[in-house]
Amino acid sequence: MKICVLGAGVIGLTTAWCLSEAGHDVIIVDRQAETGADASAANGGQLSYAFVTPLASPATLLKLPSLLVARDSPMRIRPGLDPHLISWGVRFLLACRSAAVRDTVAAQLALAAISRDELTRLSQTLDLTFGLRTAGKLVLFRSPSEFDAARSAVTGKADADNAQQVLTPAECLALEPALKLGARELAGGIFTASEQVGDCAVFCAALADRLTQRNNVEWLLDTPVTGPVRSGGRLVGVDTAKGRVQADRFVLCMGASSSAFARACGFYLPIYPVKGYSITLQPAGEVSALRHSVTDFERKLVFAPLARDEGTAIRVAGIADLDGNDASLDPGRLDILRRAAAKMLGMATDDDVEPWCGLRPMTPDSRPIIGWSPLSGLFINSGHGMLGWTLACGSARLTADLIDGRPAAIEAGAFAVRRAA
Repeated sequence: MKICVLGAGVIGLTTAWCLSEAGHDVIIVDRQAETGADASAANGGQLSYAFVTPLASPATLLKLPSLLVARDSPMRIRPGLDPHLISWGVRFLLACRSAAVRDTVAAQLALAAISRDELTRLSQTLDLTFGLRTAGKLVLFRSPSEFDAARSAVTGKADADNAQQVLTPAECLALEPALKLGARELAGGIFTASEQVGDCAVFCAALADRLTQRNNVEWLLDTPVTGPVRSGGRLVGVDTAKGRVQADRFVLCMGASSSAFARACGFYLPIYPVKGYSITLQPAGEVSALRHSVTDFERKLVFAPLARDEGTAIRVAGIADLDGNDASLDPGRLDILRRAAAKMLGMATDDDVEPWCGLRPMTPDSRPIIGWSPLSGLFINSGHGMLGWTLACGSARLTADLIDGRPAAIEAGAFAVRRAA
């Protein structure tokens, strides 16, 4: 078949690779002039296969009032009456139920396991270099109640690949000497030695290069999609700024823009843009290099060591702002990351810190939507939120299998569109 992949971020590129590898003719369309230019450009860098806790949870629900009024809260909602946000928000509240969280975690863990295997296969088969490293991940807890809940969730896990260790505050600081915190600031931590880090933007560039070398792949970059073309209840084409593109099937991987395209197609897709920020710093002088990736659970911030030609850079990322489609940099939000880097790692943040923000496509339950849409001919692979980098390769494999009618390696219904209706 001729399949058009709408979007050239990490989700679109991995999807395009799996489809072209299966023998389909693929055309990739993206509004940006370069691949991986939106939410994939400077994300947190963590490949978090074992720690997939959704944003919606009973704990988040309890803390929501204080989160929304605190000046430096990691979560912020712009005041106003946005019907899309209201509809999404109601679903978010329902997703905070314990049973919903359990379902999401189970589904995400299964998809993450496939994703890790697929990323390893791609990296080795295509000889991709993007700083992939098994650095291990340390999740720090400041609240005793949140630490107790996390510790309880670890009990009884027997998967050696994702074995987790419960650590005291002193053990956390001994494990990661780069941390400048005092033991009294922490309740404890969970360490997963198998977790990885990698530069998503570099991966996108390397994979795009390999795709360019395939004779069954076409590109239409710097080409905004202006609308769907339907015939007989089926999507048969898309209109773009450079003309009409026709294909046998279409895969929606447009990130935060996916919901708008779905509305133009005549159905609702519960994906809302959640703005995240990052800064990238180069350790200097007496600053100790970060050995592992670190997550400050309470403040929803991540710290990841990324390989650069000039050495190891530190990516600091986080924040969840529901500001609609506003992709502008807010200096106040960047200051939160600067202060965190100074406090947690003793890093100077007065120099160039490579500031960035991007709109992450978030579903209410944090689970991506992977499956056929209500409009015939259109498949959806979008809504990965904060785990796009982690889940990209597994989502691409699941997409290719479902499009070709092959048995899926996991329960695909957990990601179906109807689940999120």
